[in-house]
Amino acid sequence: MKSIVLAVCLLSFSASLPAAAPPPVVGEFRVTIKTLAARMKYDTAEFIVPPGAKVRLTLMNDDAMPHNLVLTKPSADKGFALAQAAWALGAQGVAKHWIPDDPRVLVATKLVQPKSQEELVFEAPREVGAYPYVCTLPGHAMVMNGMMRVVSEGTKLTDGKFQLFTGKWEKLPDFSKLPPLREGPLEENLIQWKLDNDKTEFGLRFTGKLEVKTEGEHTFRISSDDGSRLSIDGKVVVNNDGQHPADDGKTGRVRLKPGVHDFQLDYFQGTAGAELYASWEGPGFSETWLTKRQLGAMPKQNKGEANTGIPLIVKDEPIIYRNFIAGVGTRAIAVGYPGSVNAAFDADLCNVALVWRGAFMDAKRHWTDRGDGFQPPLGYGLVKLDKNVPLAVLTNGEAAWPSAPRDLPNGDWPEGYRFGGYTLDKKGVPTFRYTFRGVSVEDRMEGAAADEHGGHDHAGVALQRVIRLRSKQPLDGLHLRLATGQRLAAGKDGVFPLDEDITLHAAGGIVRKSAGGPELLVPVSFNQGEARVAVTYRWNH
Repeated sequence: MKSIVLAVCLLSFSASLPAAAPPPVVGEFRVTIKTLAARMKYDTAEFIVPPGAKVRLTLMNDDAMPHNLVLTKPSADKGFALAQAAWALGAQGVAKHWIPDDPRVLVATKLVQPKSQEELVFEAPREVGAYPYVCTLPGHAMVMNGMMRVVSEGTKLTDGKFQLFTGKWEKLPDFSKLPPLREGPLEENLIQWKLDNDKTEFGLRFTGKLEVKTEGEHTFRISSDDGSRLSIDGKVVVNNDGQHPADDGKTGRVRLKPGVHDFQLDYFQGTAGAELYASWEGPGFSETWLTKRQLGAMPKQNKGEANTGIPLIVKDEPIIYRNFIAGVGTRAIAVGYPGSVNAAFDADLCNVALVWRGAFMDAKRHWTDRGDGFQPPLGYGLVKLDKNVPLAVLTNGEAAWPSAPRDLPNGDWPEGYRFGGYTLDKKGVPTFRYTFRGVSVEDRMEGAAADEHGGHDHAGVALQRVIRLRSKQPLDGLHLRLATGQRLAAGKDGVFPLDEDITLHAAGGIVRKSAGGPELLVPVSFNQGEARVAVTYRWNH
């Protein structure tokens, strides 16, 4: 689930799509199909054009062998019988570019040599339907095929909006009773979302208007992983609730009169894959997709999906995950706390690097040995706190924060630092330990049950951190750096915005400008050889 935008349009339509028996479409539809090197496949499984459209199709052959592309009339065998007719050419095949004299052929390229391309310009059929295309070289069509769909589309959404919610559900909640984490207009009025790849445990509500041109029965289809529910004018038309993978979809029918109707689609994502599709069809128009991604138009497996599928679920005790973690490094220690709050400690720099909400980590990438690359956190509200050492002695308020050396030998730490591992208390909560120039440090975090003013917090929206320092000879000018980042802002009463979703609470904190951007520092004051700094990370919703 790769930032993740669930959907990718295969074409950009340049004209309004007419109803049944349409005239030719003004404008040109450009389609580029590439061959995949050493895989004997096209990179495009399907593309869509309106009836009568002018199509400019380019076949780019990136493979080491020749290929062609033959567009055929509709057939249940997806063009395979035509390919067999081409194979029957035998010795004449190469001279004929493996294209038989057959009425089923609509247009075709010649044999396109490796690292070459050819362009076809043609008018799409006026009749809606599915038109296969295949490579007719012997044996290729079994895997090297695709589909051109001629579709007379209905209207799309207008005034499209989304609301993003966070939470852990087994069934769709009543989103109208929950505060949204984020909301705004839908790009292109197509149902989609933008979250970092592999995010889980969130919900979405999509709303908008649908215009009906002709009275009659309209069919809506939705497919999702996990639950979804589609309503028109406040009445449920299709219910696909619960935790399950995406399939061919569920449909519902409703009779609609001409005019503008209210549309609503609710969706929640639990763990593992995230998919959502919605379409409608009715009198005078074919199935029209309301989501940016179209069901069946692309392989369901997203880039990186081979490395997802074993989510680590936090229940009553923390979970510790030591491995290669994106945004932290090779010696990362991630902790998932009860209450759906998480943090990652960088053992190279002796510092907390990331905090986030919701789901914890997916272990599939590292299931075998050290796995394949760096695994990004699941969840949402991810904040990168710092990628540097946490303590420094500053001679004055203008002194620059020292830069941590990169690519230290394995088992070594920045000058003055030594990581001492961590210990677990009776609840399984870790305390990280390290030393800096004779100062021993204990760094402990835990999901917050009550805010610092005594009021009870909402479950899973805060993470409390306490740093304890001890030294027989306290260092003058010692400072603790808690966060950096362009969105870090000067605070009031010890409250500092880190970004639009999260604030950091730390008494005595100071935001100052530096060459790398704003940084939040806390001067460390010792009392009888001890110091304590309390920090709370609080998400807004």
